[in-house]
Amino acid sequence: MPAYLFYPRRANGVSLTFVAETARNDVEALELAAEIAADHDCVSVFVWEPASTPDGRDRFVGEIGNPSGETRSDPSADHGASASA
Repeated sequence: MPAYLFYPRRANGVSLTFVAETARNDVEALELAAEIAADHDCVSVFVWEPASTPDGRDRFVGEIGNPSGETRSDPSADHGASASA
């Protein structure tokens, strides 16, 4: 089974962690992403398949939003500098 990388994305666009899991195919990987989104403090989860071809490029599979549509954190809290700082 192929390995997939799941990146929970916060509202500020930052991903603080990733989850590596195997799945039979892209559809199953996106179903796993929905579970990960529900379990993490995120607005969505990006799914990538690590490079398995000689060109060495990872493949973007898709993005799944958090089913609740909200994060569990306080959006007014200062979480540090933005990526553009």
